[in-house]
Amino acid sequence: MILSIAWKNIWRSKVRSLVVIMAICFGLLGGIVSVAFMNGLLIGRLNDAIKIEVSSLQLHQATYLENNEIKFVIKDAGSIMQHIKQYTGVEAVSKRFKAEVMVSSNRSAAGAVLLAVQPENEKKISQLYQHLVDSTSKYFEGIKRNPILIGQKLADKLKVHVRSKLLINTVDVNGESIRVVFRVVGIFRTQNSGFDEMNIFIRYDDAVKIFGFTNNEAHEIAVLMKEMMNSEEISLVLKKKYTRFEIDDKALLRVRNDSIPDDIYETLKSLKSNTIYSYDDFDNEMARLLGADIYEQYKNPIQAASEKGLDVSEWKNLSPELAMQSTWLDFMIFIFVGIILLALGFGIVNTMLMVVLERVREIGMLIAIGMNRKRVFIMIMYETIFLSLTGGMTGILLSWLTVYILNFYGVDLSSFSDGLEAIGYPTIIYPTVGFISYVQVTIMVILTGILASVYPAWHAIRLKPAEAIRSE
Repeated sequence: MILSIAWKNIWRSKVRSLVVIMAICFGLLGGIVSVAFMNGLLIGRLNDAIKIEVSSLQLHQATYLENNEIKFVIKDAGSIMQHIKQYTGVEAVSKRFKAEVMVSSNRSAAGAVLLAVQPENEKKISQLYQHLVDSTSKYFEGIKRNPILIGQKLADKLKVHVRSKLLINTVDVNGESIRVVFRVVGIFRTQNSGFDEMNIFIRYDDAVKIFGFTNNEAHEIAVLMKEMMNSEEISLVLKKKYTRFEIDDKALLRVRNDSIPDDIYETLKSLKSNTIYSYDDFDNEMARLLGADIYEQYKNPIQAASEKGLDVSEWKNLSPELAMQSTWLDFMIFIFVGIILLALGFGIVNTMLMVVLERVREIGMLIAIGMNRKRVFIMIMYETIFLSLTGGMTGILLSWLTVYILNFYGVDLSSFSDGLEAIGYPTIIYPTVGFISYVQVTIMVILTGILASVYPAWHAIRLKPAEAIRSE
């Protein structure tokens, strides 16, 4: 009965109710579409970063990450790769050799990072082969001796094209200077112009001959997961198997440089020895000595300082700015929609207060003939909630339809391509919002309606029947 009356009451002043409903509707539309656009922008960046630049996770010698010298390689890389492939959820594994080099043409020179890859394995890890600029570019095909793949940005800088010669200057595993001529087999262009300018690719087999390491060694083992961002579980498994820890002079120096509290430093100093800890043993020992809460707070810098063996880094560690943006975006829908609903909430309160003031005599009469004040309170609350839900559901439906259309066709931002590529973002955006976000917005709309209804309903039940009936 009260539900029916409340629903009819909000349509007694159709224009006023429609204004409020449309305000809620278009407010939600703007907020959700904005969040969807930012979400699409970030997902596009994450997709490119993981499938081209960093993969789901990477393994390196811990010493290599510290010194970045080519002699610090992963031994027995082949068996480690075979072991990783056995885990459920692993899509592909590939090994790479990395070196900082000077690359020069007959017209210019530049520094770059050389990555030696196994073309067939790399295709399963990286989509770089899909980003060749034209039909003349091939992915390590057509040139038998020392082919090299470079980015469009670097090609422009060196003023070279497909089949041009490039001279690579670097050092081998023994530290001796080497100079090798390569021929450009292809030019790629990704959404990240910085990546295109800094990275060049050769075949792993060619690198074995040139640099003098064995076929079973690598600087980097890249792993791509089927669910490319879900790498936490396998990362922990691999750390427990391959990562070791030791408190030595270097570890203590790194701890000191990380500004860890003196009492923790002194505790670690007392552990200085030649003891090599497994992942679990180190965790247990640190938790015992420092306390579980303190160790959890400083776990990452302590582990990073003491790490030996193989380092296992997830994409979040390899690209921390993307991890931060991904986490930050989870709160964006609450921030955007929350601000919109907060502003609209005051509008709803104002509208419903006007409704109560216009119906003073009516409400007073209802109370006078015996209607419970609690029922009056609930009726006003229902009216406010119905008003909010009508606008909210309409706004959510329009938002879903708009996001669906934009996701299907994409939003072309090619006019801003130079700026977007400089920071690694795609020029075609596919806005998207997950189902759970729509549920969260619906809950926020309901809560807004409830909160906005309290004051008008409270004002209504404070009316004195005798005075309300005599009012004009």
